[in-house]
Amino acid sequence: METESYENCYSYCTGASYDLIGLAAFFSNQGCSTRLSKYFLHLRFTGGGDVFFFSYGCFVSWGLSLSSIGELRVSLNDFTTDSLKKVEEDAFYYCLDDRTWMNSHETLQAAVIHLSADDVSLKLAISFALAQSIKLEAFEESILEVIKKNSKLPEEIVKRGMVSLNRRGIFKRMGEIFIARSSINISIEYLDTPEYFWANPNLEDYYVMSKKFMDLQPRVAALNQKLDVLHDLLDMLNSQVQHRHSSLLETVIIVLIGVEIVISLLQFHVV
Repeated sequence: METESYENCYSYCTGASYDLIGLAAFFSNQGCSTRLSKYFLHLRFTGGGDVFFFSYGCFVSWGLSLSSIGELRVSLNDFTTDSLKKVEEDAFYYCLDDRTWMNSHETLQAAVIHLSADDVSLKLAISFALAQSIKLEAFEESILEVIKKNSKLPEEIVKRGMVSLNRRGIFKRMGEIFIARSSINISIEYLDTPEYFWANPNLEDYYVMSKKFMDLQPRVAALNQKLDVLHDLLDMLNSQVQHRHSSLLETVIIVLIGVEIVISLLQFHVV
Protein backbone atom coordinates (compact mmCIF):
# COMPACT_ATOMS: atom_id res chain seq x y z
CA MET A 1 0.00 0.00 0.00
CA GLU A 2 1.05 3.58 -0.67
CA THR A 3 2.43 5.44 2.31
CA GLU A 4 1.36 8.98 3.21
CA SER A 5 4.96 10.18 3.46
CA TYR A 6 5.83 12.30 0.44
CA GLU A 7 9.22 13.69 -0.47
CA ASN A 8 10.08 16.42 -2.96
CA CYS A 9 11.49 15.71 -6.39
CA TYR A 10 12.50 18.58 -8.68
CA SER A 11 13.87 18.73 -12.23
CA TYR A 12 15.72 21.73 -13.62
CA CYS A 13 17.22 22.89 -16.88
CA THR A 14 19.63 25.74 -16.18
CA GLY A 15 21.89 25.86 -19.25
CA ALA A 16 23.08 24.27 -22.47
CA SER A 17 25.53 21.89 -20.81
CA TYR A 18 27.40 21.01 -17.61
CA ASP A 19 31.04 20.19 -17.03
CA LEU A 20 30.40 16.93 -15.17
CA ILE A 21 34.10 16.29 -14.48
CA GLY A 22 34.51 19.73 -12.94
CA LEU A 23 31.32 19.29 -10.91
CA ALA A 24 32.45 15.90 -9.63
CA ALA A 25 35.78 17.34 -8.47
CA PHE A 26 34.07 20.34 -6.85
CA PHE A 27 31.58 18.31 -4.83
CA SER A 28 34.18 15.70 -3.88
CA ASN A 29 36.23 18.50 -2.35
CA GLN A 30 33.09 19.51 -0.43
CA GLY A 31 33.00 16.03 1.13
CA CYS A 32 30.00 14.79 -0.87
CA SER A 33 29.72 11.26 -2.19
CA THR A 34 29.94 11.36 -6.01
CA ARG A 35 29.66 8.81 -8.79
CA LEU A 36 30.74 9.98 -12.23
CA SER A 37 29.66 8.20 -15.40
CA LYS A 38 29.86 9.31 -19.02
CA TYR A 39 26.06 9.51 -18.90
CA PHE A 40 25.51 11.31 -15.57
CA LEU A 41 26.94 12.50 -12.27
CA HIS A 42 25.30 11.18 -9.10
CA LEU A 43 25.63 13.24 -5.95
CA ARG A 44 24.53 11.87 -2.57
CA PHE A 45 24.26 14.18 0.41
CA THR A 46 25.29 12.94 3.84
CA GLY A 47 22.03 14.21 5.33
CA GLY A 48 20.02 12.33 2.73
CA GLY A 49 18.96 13.15 -0.78
CA ASP A 50 20.18 12.34 -4.27
CA VAL A 51 20.91 14.56 -7.25
CA PHE A 52 21.56 13.41 -10.81
CA PHE A 53 23.30 15.81 -13.20
CA PHE A 54 23.18 15.31 -16.96
CA SER A 55 25.65 16.80 -19.41
CA TYR A 56 22.93 18.65 -21.36
CA GLY A 57 22.34 21.22 -18.61
CA CYS A 58 19.71 19.42 -16.50
CA PHE A 59 19.59 17.93 -13.03
CA VAL A 60 17.01 16.06 -10.96
CA SER A 61 16.94 16.17 -7.16
CA TRP A 62 15.33 13.66 -4.81
CA GLY A 63 14.58 14.51 -1.19
CA LEU A 64 16.27 17.93 -1.14
CA SER A 65 14.70 21.08 0.24
CA LEU A 66 14.31 24.17 -1.93
CA SER A 67 16.93 25.99 0.15
CA SER A 68 19.47 23.21 -0.48
CA ILE A 69 18.63 23.27 -4.18
CA GLY A 70 19.14 27.04 -4.21
CA GLU A 71 22.66 26.61 -2.81
CA LEU A 72 23.28 23.84 -5.32
CA ARG A 73 22.27 26.05 -8.23
CA VAL A 74 24.71 28.74 -7.14
CA SER A 75 27.50 26.15 -7.20
CA LEU A 76 26.57 25.25 -10.79
CA ASN A 77 27.37 28.68 -12.21
CA ASP A 78 31.07 27.99 -12.78
CA PHE A 79 30.36 24.67 -14.49
CA THR A 80 27.50 25.71 -16.80
CA THR A 81 27.75 26.66 -20.45
CA ASP A 82 25.24 29.21 -21.81
CA SER A 83 23.13 29.63 -18.69
CA LEU A 84 19.43 30.16 -19.43
CA LYS A 85 17.91 33.55 -18.71
CA LYS A 86 14.80 31.73 -17.55
CA VAL A 87 15.49 28.50 -15.69
CA GLU A 88 12.99 25.75 -16.48
CA GLU A 89 11.79 23.67 -13.55
CA ASP A 90 9.19 21.06 -12.67
CA ALA A 91 8.06 19.75 -9.29
CA PHE A 92 6.99 16.26 -8.27
CA TYR A 93 6.41 14.22 -5.14
CA TYR A 94 7.56 10.68 -4.52
CA CYS A 95 6.77 7.98 -2.00
CA LEU A 96 7.30 4.29 -1.36
CA ASP A 97 4.69 1.89 -2.67
CA ASP A 98 4.32 -1.79 -3.56
CA ARG A 99 5.15 -1.06 -7.24
CA THR A 100 6.76 1.64 -9.34
CA TRP A 101 4.36 3.90 -11.23
CA MET A 102 3.35 7.55 -11.70
CA ASN A 103 0.05 9.37 -11.42
CA SER A 104 -1.40 12.87 -11.17
CA HIS A 105 -2.47 13.68 -7.62
CA GLU A 106 -5.45 16.05 -7.50
CA THR A 107 -4.96 17.09 -3.86
CA LEU A 108 -1.24 17.73 -4.17
CA GLN A 109 -1.77 19.25 -7.65
CA ALA A 110 1.38 17.58 -8.89
CA ALA A 111 2.54 14.28 -10.30
CA VAL A 112 3.47 11.61 -7.77
CA ILE A 113 6.22 9.07 -8.40
CA HIS A 114 5.62 5.78 -6.59
CA LEU A 115 8.77 3.75 -5.92
CA SER A 116 8.81 0.07 -5.08
CA ALA A 117 12.07 0.66 -3.20
CA ASP A 118 14.27 3.57 -2.14
CA ASP A 119 16.80 2.49 -4.73
CA VAL A 120 19.32 4.77 -6.47
CA SER A 121 19.17 2.86 -9.75
CA LEU A 122 15.39 3.18 -9.80
CA LYS A 123 15.59 6.93 -9.19
CA LEU A 124 18.23 7.25 -11.89
CA ALA A 125 16.11 5.47 -14.51
CA ILE A 126 13.20 7.81 -13.82
CA SER A 127 15.53 10.84 -13.64
CA PHE A 128 16.60 10.27 -17.25
CA ALA A 129 12.99 10.81 -18.35
CA LEU A 130 12.43 13.78 -16.02
CA ALA A 131 15.62 15.46 -17.29
CA GLN A 132 14.63 14.91 -20.91
CA SER A 133 11.19 16.33 -20.19
CA ILE A 134 12.53 19.55 -18.68
CA LYS A 135 15.11 19.87 -21.50
CA LEU A 136 12.28 19.51 -24.00
CA GLU A 137 10.38 22.22 -22.12
CA ALA A 138 13.36 24.55 -22.54
CA PHE A 139 13.38 23.78 -26.29
CA GLU A 140 9.63 24.45 -26.48
CA GLU A 141 9.98 27.82 -24.75
CA SER A 142 12.88 28.81 -27.00
CA ILE A 143 10.95 28.02 -30.18
CA LEU A 144 7.75 29.69 -28.98
CA GLU A 145 9.70 32.85 -28.20
CA VAL A 146 11.17 32.98 -31.72
CA ILE A 147 7.82 32.19 -33.35
CA LYS A 148 6.05 34.84 -31.26
CA LYS A 149 8.66 37.44 -32.17
CA ASN A 150 8.19 36.76 -35.88
CA SER A 151 4.46 35.97 -35.89
CA LYS A 152 3.47 39.27 -37.55
CA LEU A 153 5.82 38.93 -40.51
CA PRO A 154 3.51 36.68 -42.58
CA GLU A 155 0.64 39.12 -41.97
CA GLU A 156 2.80 42.01 -43.21
CA ILE A 157 3.61 40.14 -46.41
CA VAL A 158 -0.09 39.37 -46.98
CA LYS A 159 -1.12 43.01 -46.44
CA ARG A 160 1.84 44.87 -47.95
CA GLY A 161 3.63 42.33 -50.08
CA MET A 162 6.79 42.89 -48.03
CA VAL A 163 8.04 43.12 -44.45
CA SER A 164 8.81 46.40 -42.71
CA LEU A 165 12.30 45.24 -41.73
CA ASN A 166 15.27 46.58 -43.63
CA ARG A 167 17.85 44.24 -45.18
CA ARG A 168 19.96 44.21 -42.02
CA GLY A 169 16.92 43.55 -39.84
CA ILE A 170 15.87 40.64 -42.05
CA PHE A 171 19.34 39.09 -41.85
CA LYS A 172 19.28 39.43 -38.04
CA ARG A 173 15.93 37.65 -37.84
CA MET A 174 17.22 34.95 -40.19
CA GLY A 175 20.24 34.51 -37.93
CA GLU A 176 18.06 34.19 -34.81
CA ILE A 177 15.82 31.61 -36.48
CA PHE A 178 18.80 29.66 -37.82
CA ILE A 179 20.48 29.60 -34.38
CA ALA A 180 17.26 28.39 -32.73
CA ARG A 181 16.77 25.61 -35.27
CA SER A 182 20.39 24.50 -35.36
CA SER A 183 20.84 24.46 -31.57
CA ILE A 184 17.76 22.29 -31.16
CA ASN A 185 18.66 19.99 -34.06
CA ILE A 186 22.13 19.49 -32.57
CA SER A 187 20.68 18.74 -29.13
CA ILE A 188 17.69 16.64 -30.24
CA GLU A 189 19.74 13.48 -29.65
CA TYR A 190 19.36 14.10 -25.91
CA LEU A 191 15.68 13.16 -26.28
CA ASP A 192 16.47 9.66 -27.60
CA THR A 193 16.68 6.60 -25.36
CA PRO A 194 19.96 6.98 -23.43
CA GLU A 195 22.74 4.51 -24.20
CA TYR A 196 22.88 3.82 -20.46
CA PHE A 197 19.97 1.41 -20.86
CA TRP A 198 21.83 -0.69 -23.41
CA ALA A 199 24.03 -1.84 -20.56
CA ASN A 200 21.18 -1.78 -18.01
CA PRO A 201 18.12 -3.23 -19.80
CA ASN A 202 16.54 -4.23 -16.48
CA LEU A 203 15.94 -0.52 -15.75
CA GLU A 204 14.62 0.50 -19.16
CA ASP A 205 10.99 -0.32 -18.34
CA TYR A 206 11.01 2.33 -15.60
CA TYR A 207 12.44 4.88 -18.01
CA VAL A 208 9.83 4.00 -20.67
CA MET A 209 7.03 4.23 -18.09
CA SER A 210 8.19 7.69 -17.01
CA LYS A 211 8.70 8.79 -20.61
CA LYS A 212 5.13 7.84 -21.49
CA PHE A 213 3.74 9.62 -18.44
CA MET A 214 5.59 12.80 -19.41
CA ASP A 215 4.24 12.53 -23.00
CA LEU A 216 7.73 12.87 -24.42
CA GLN A 217 7.01 11.33 -27.83
CA PRO A 218 3.96 13.51 -28.65
CA ARG A 219 5.83 16.58 -27.43
CA VAL A 220 8.85 15.76 -29.60
CA ALA A 221 6.50 15.42 -32.59
CA ALA A 222 4.95 18.80 -31.75
CA LEU A 223 8.45 20.26 -31.39
CA ASN A 224 9.35 19.06 -34.88
CA GLN A 225 6.20 20.72 -36.25
CA LYS A 226 7.25 24.00 -34.63
CA LEU A 227 10.69 23.59 -36.16
CA ASP A 228 8.96 23.27 -39.53
CA VAL A 229 7.23 26.59 -38.84
CA LEU A 230 10.62 28.17 -38.16
CA HIS A 231 11.94 26.63 -41.37
CA ASP A 232 9.04 28.17 -43.31
CA LEU A 233 9.71 31.55 -41.69
CA LEU A 234 13.36 31.29 -42.65
CA ASP A 235 12.47 30.46 -46.25
CA MET A 236 10.02 33.36 -46.33
CA LEU A 237 12.59 35.87 -45.09
CA ASN A 238 15.19 34.48 -47.48
CA SER A 239 12.75 34.95 -50.36
CA GLN A 240 12.13 38.50 -49.19
CA VAL A 241 15.86 39.26 -49.26
CA GLN A 242 16.21 37.76 -52.73
CA HIS A 243 13.22 39.76 -53.94
CA ARG A 244 14.71 42.99 -52.62
CA HIS A 245 18.05 42.14 -54.17
CA SER A 246 16.39 41.42 -57.51
CA SER A 247 14.40 44.65 -57.30
CA LEU A 248 17.59 46.58 -56.57
CA LEU A 249 19.34 45.02 -59.57
CA GLU A 250 16.38 45.86 -61.79
CA THR A 251 16.43 49.45 -60.57
CA VAL A 252 20.17 49.74 -61.18
CA ILE A 253 19.77 48.30 -64.70
CA ILE A 254 16.93 50.71 -65.50
CA VAL A 255 18.98 53.66 -64.22
CA LEU A 256 22.00 52.59 -66.27
CA ILE A 257 19.87 52.22 -69.39
CA GLY A 258 18.40 55.66 -68.76
CA VAL A 259 21.85 57.17 -68.34
CA GLU A 260 22.99 55.49 -71.55
CA ILE A 261 19.98 56.87 -73.42
CA VAL A 262 20.63 60.38 -72.08
CA ILE A 263 24.29 60.21 -73.10
CA SER A 264 23.33 58.95 -76.56
CA LEU A 265 20.83 61.79 -77.00
CA LEU A 266 23.40 64.35 -75.89
CA GLN A 267 25.95 62.97 -78.34
CA PHE A 268 23.38 63.03 -81.13
CA HIS A 269 22.43 66.63 -80.27
CA VAL A 270 26.10 67.72 -80.28
CA VAL A 271 26.67 66.11 -83.65
